[in-house]
Amino acid sequence: MGHIDDRRLIRTLVEQAGPVVHMRDVDRAGITRATVRRELDRGRLVRVAKASFVEAEIWDGATGWERFRLRSIGFGQCTADDVHLNGWSAVLLLGLPTIGEPPDEVRAIKPGSGRIGPNRTPHGRIRTGHLPPHHRTRRAGIRVVGPSFAAVDIARHHGPTAGLIVADAALAIGGQRSSMGLLVEQMVAYPGIATAQWVAEHADPRTESPLETLGRMAFLSAGRPPPLSNVWIRVGSRRFRVDHLLPDQRIVLEADGALKYDNRPDAAKVVTEQVERERLLRSAGLTVVRYTAGMAWHDPRALLYRVDAEVRRVGVGSPFTDWSYEMPTIIGDGLTG
Repeated sequence: MGHIDDRRLIRTLVEQAGPVVHMRDVDRAGITRATVRRELDRGRLVRVAKASFVEAEIWDGATGWERFRLRSIGFGQCTADDVHLNGWSAVLLLGLPTIGEPPDEVRAIKPGSGRIGPNRTPHGRIRTGHLPPHHRTRRAGIRVVGPSFAAVDIARHHGPTAGLIVADAALAIGGQRSSMGLLVEQMVAYPGIATAQWVAEHADPRTESPLETLGRMAFLSAGRPPPLSNVWIRVGSRRFRVDHLLPDQRIVLEADGALKYDNRPDAAKVVTEQVERERLLRSAGLTVVRYTAGMAWHDPRALLYRVDAEVRRVGVGSPFTDWSYEMPTIIGDGLTG
């Protein structure tokens, strides 16, 4: 009965405290620490930080990024009040997009001189550096840096593509370009800050997915003006929101990553609507170029080649002007706005 009672106590605690439980939660619940040690020894709990753990069942069913999130929460629970999660840990807790594989190390920052070396522990690393008070926040009770700081940090350490993906999303949830720019000025001597400055200048809050950011990145990397993101186009009495628009070339770019056709009961309807949508866009003198995640990530030049090929095929006419960032309003048989 002891095994069953221990498991029931921990399961109830997890339901109340969340998937990552700290020893403080154990003490507040009146559960003995010996109970936790027994469950750890039995393999029904997994330690993710010095005094934090998750149920083995949750851990075993988690993806790599989800495990990293759980470790990040655990590390955040065990740090001092002036320590804030940073890097990909902050990105995850802020709900911003990730790319690639999760890192091995959870990272955090506390305010102070950047000349002080980092403090490494078995569960994460804490460095000291520039961290203004207005760039400190909390998510799910865990101290993290704010979205603008996270974007600058990712750009500095992981390059322009990762930085732009995070920065686009950071601006979309309330981060400020001016805040990123000021932070860059204050950290001018930090390694990688030139990349962060480029990211801050080119981030677009209208971009709605990492794939759309990659589509823009194909143009930016080639030194070409990026397309407009998520604009509304009027075609007769219809209106369409497109992923990207190159108005001077009269080209619509559509990202093919989010829409899944397989195993959908309405797949035929989706395809039919997409074909009709493209027909109407073409009737307005627009060309539609579609791109996939594989193309945008691994072969962005192929996307530019498709755009250039369409320009050569159709020629360059007058710029397309019947678009808006706001949804047009239907009045009678026409549109306005």
